[in-house]
This record gives sequence, C-alpha cells and structure tokens, in this order.
Amino acid sequence: MAHQVIKYRLTAEGTIPEFVCSSNESIGGSFGVNDGLEDSPRDWLMVEISEDGATGDFEVINSQEDLKSYLDSISSGWIMPDPDNEGLNVAFNSTSQAASVWEKLDNLNA
Repeated sequence: MAHQVIKYRLTAEGTIPEFVCSSNESIGGSFGVNDGLEDSPRDWLMVEISEDGATGDFEVINSQEDLKSYLDSISSGWIMPDPDNEGLNVAFNSTSQAASVWEKLDNLNA
C-alpha cells in the first residue's frame, strides 16, 4: 500500500488519529470544515495524507480531480494568501491547492 489523501475526524478524545501521516512533508490537517454531523471534538472534517498502508476511520480521496471537486464543494468564500503579493489575500484556488496536495502525496510515495 501507499500513502493516500483522506478525509478524517479527530478521535473522541480530540487527538489526531494514528493513521494520519506524521511526516513534515505532509499537509497538516488542512481544509477543515465543520459539517455539524458529529459532536465536538469530532465536528470538523479534515483533509490529510495517511501513513503508508494505514487503515482506520477515514474516507479515501482517490484522485486529484476528486480532491478539487471536494474542495470546490466546501470552500465557498475561503481566502488564501496571495502568492504574488505578501500581506494580501486572494480567493481560494481549489485547482492549485489540490495540485499541491497531490505533489506532496507523490513525493511521499516516491
């Protein structure tokens, strides 16, 4: 198996599950959204890269396009730092963010 892009929730104790990649090359629980489907601390659905061969309570995002579609569905109104103008923000770019995540995934799986 390999590392995978996943959607997950914190444990019932509010900690990061063991199946989440601990490498500095990962994405650090990015793109969180409070979906209201669980009680706190499990009320936020996060996107991350899994440990190599991990199993657990998560949903795999199978492709960069699937990740982009998911980000499109949750990111209305999000902003991000403007890569060309320090101190300014621009609209969230799901295409570039999905590409960035997939590049990190590919690097971890190389």
